[in-house]
Amino acid sequence: MSRARAALGLTVFLLGMAAGFIASRPATPQLPDSPWASLPTVEEPATTRARVAMLPRDDARGLARALDIQLLERLAGAIDPLVDVEEVTFTGATERQGDILSAYIAEGKALSGERLVVGIVFRVRDGRIVGVN
Repeated sequence: MSRARAALGLTVFLLGMAAGFIASRPATPQLPDSPWASLPTVEEPATTRARVAMLPRDDARGLARALDIQLLERLAGAIDPLVDVEEVTFTGATERQGDILSAYIAEGKALSGERLVVGIVFRVRDGRIVGVN
């Protein structure tokens, strides 16, 4: 195979890739704007900060005193399948009509020993936790 033929083949290949990329741009749908982008961000509520700090410490008594049984059940469902929470990280909070949604990522281990990450969102109203997802 001659050098000229190899160069021609490489050029045709690269031109074909460039043409395919350019042709695919209009055919690829754009992601819609997030409806949540317009919500204002707020500081982490002290109420949720104190409660999530109890998770890595495995402070079941503290959580039982701080949350009612329904919220404890919802929190257990939110962190399921984690059985050992090692770290909880605040990712952001937003406020809408008096409610603050405070989001966290919990890292830990499942019963099988597998490392997992789950998301938790607390709903805070008037300084009290009123919901967990």
